[in-house]
Amino acid sequence: MYQQKVAHLENEHRFKESLRLSMLESQENERARIAHDLHDSLNGHLTALQWSVDLDVERPKLQDKIKFCIAEVRRISHNLYPPLLEDTSLETLLSHQVQHWISRYEIDYYIDVRTQQSISNHVKLHFLRIIQELFVNSDKHGHATRVRLHLRITPASLCMAYCDNGKGLPPGYQAGLGIKSIQNRIMMIAGQYKTKSYQGFQFISICSDNKHLYKQAHS
Repeated sequence: MYQQKVAHLENEHRFKESLRLSMLESQENERARIAHDLHDSLNGHLTALQWSVDLDVERPKLQDKIKFCIAEVRRISHNLYPPLLEDTSLETLLSHQVQHWISRYEIDYYIDVRTQQSISNHVKLHFLRIIQELFVNSDKHGHATRVRLHLRITPASLCMAYCDNGKGLPPGYQAGLGIKSIQNRIMMIAGQYKTKSYQGFQFISICSDNKHLYKQAHS
């Protein structure tokens, strides 16, 4: 019994360490993606804008280039940290996220809100990142064309069901960086989750710890 308990604790420690390392790797990849966006997209367009100014390009064309640069800054900053996170509900933030992918997938999006309590910023941010990762995985790995995202918010829990019609997980699949990042985020909001691979990929998560889920009265 003692040896089993020690083995369990060692396995749990290794799992947490694996999640910690995957999160660090994920952060580095995110920094690389942001650097790529700044250098290859925004920097390129600002350089073109400078050339246009030097060549006395017509004002309307300059305005178009300036508008594009502003839109790029907004896109990059939004990916870093959603604007108005404090004052915007989770359902509204998720609706914006769905709209971003509507051109890529046929999306069945449904949300059922049964409480007036406000979700904490901590949970909102992690849920947004989890759903972003799920959408990316459905596209990049699953080659899905349809996604179903259902969310239910009650006084006791936050439940999310996500599935696609993609290839699903292959037999003997080892969790990659994306899935490990999701696992880590679920752990950080004291949630639970499970995945299935049947006629596509399915992901279900539940967060029922009110200490993490809802804004506390003193905050």
